[in-house]
Amino acid sequence: MSADQCSYDYWLGATELKYSAAGVERSVKPAATIRRARAVLDIIGVTKVADVTDLDRIGIPNFTAVRPYDAESGISYYNGKGITRDQAHAGALMEAVERHAAEWYDGPITAASHANLRHQSACVDPFDIHVPMVRGYSENLRLEWAQGFDLIGRCPAYVPVNCLLAPYRPFLAALLFYSSTNGLASGNTRIDALCHALCEVIERDTTALAMAGSLVGPAVAATLSEIGFDGGHSSEPVGAPLISLRGLPRQAAALVRKMQRAGLEVELRNLTSAVGIPTIDCIVTERDGPAGVAIAYGGAGTHPDARIALTRALTEAAQSRLTGIHGGREDIPDYAPAVAHPLPEPGHPTISFSDIPSREHASVNEDVEFIVDRMRDAGFDQAVTFDLTRAEVGIPVVRVVVPRAESWTLFIEHGGRASLGPRALRQII
Repeated sequence: MSADQCSYDYWLGATELKYSAAGVERSVKPAATIRRARAVLDIIGVTKVADVTDLDRIGIPNFTAVRPYDAESGISYYNGKGITRDQAHAGALMEAVERHAAEWYDGPITAASHANLRHQSACVDPFDIHVPMVRGYSENLRLEWAQGFDLIGRCPAYVPVNCLLAPYRPFLAALLFYSSTNGLASGNTRIDALCHALCEVIERDTTALAMAGSLVGPAVAATLSEIGFDGGHSSEPVGAPLISLRGLPRQAAALVRKMQRAGLEVELRNLTSAVGIPTIDCIVTERDGPAGVAIAYGGAGTHPDARIALTRALTEAAQSRLTGIHGGREDIPDYAPAVAHPLPEPGHPTISFSDIPSREHASVNEDVEFIVDRMRDAGFDQAVTFDLTRAEVGIPVVRVVVPRAESWTLFIEHGGRASLGPRALRQII
């Protein structure tokens, strides 16, 4: 990364106003995004873009972009969702753009061990990257490193290149982690992409903490109880508060009605963690699914504006369901009757949507600064960002790496392996 990219002004110096502050988080209208992305389809390897909305009966817009020559990641279908078809169309194209960008890193690479590098410059400790490892690690292991900008420390910092690229193929050192796209995002502007990337990391972290407490913790307690241990923990699942379907914002209420008219049950939960950025989970359940088995699909959304978080959760749940129906994506996990999602027990705590603290900012910069401040207050001390924009494409792509953020649910779902960090473990024991 160049010296100018390792500065606060490069990332947050120019103010980006939203084209609407009323529940829309982008700085450019979707139609402009579509025109820009379609001009580079050949470069990024997209061979087909399809409106797949009508494969399901819900009617919430979904598009898919086909990129059959994806570099070894095993995924050739990229999905987009939204309230409008333009939003969904733009989303599918931009996902393909970001995946293309994450296959290379053109900046300087340093080969060194963490033991040596940490005496020369600020750097991320690989022990704080809580994803599954492919080999044993010691701080003397030689890794490839790239320098990004730490938004919290406001200084340059080195990160293992293994954390930036998906897939990752080392040339000068060892492969250490499984790759993922967590914290990878594209946008119409750099600040757009940065905001989206930060929200994704927090969404995955918050979901991982919530699931550790509500599912893993009770399972561990039950297992210990069976062999005679009494740890004082309940073996009953304890979920996050439900959000009443009454009094939702107009756009979200319309999405819920579409799902209900399609015969689906909708459940919303407030997962917001100590970071304080609204995070909402949505589960849509079809009770009379294939072979009479109930089938549930989920989605989550995170954003300082709780309305946007809610809309993202609803549209992502619809997208998850449609992705299963479409069947094209190679990373769809195997499903079994156990995926049926139970209705909440009577007396389960329920809150109103208006009870969720929400911040509405006029600019994307304010969103990002608010997120970074909340992360710092919650105890995160690094959030290192990289500009992965490909010159031949010209559409901004950003990668954010946040040490100590949890993401085990992402890996267990798509790879069958997971790694728990201390913050998730505290939810369990």
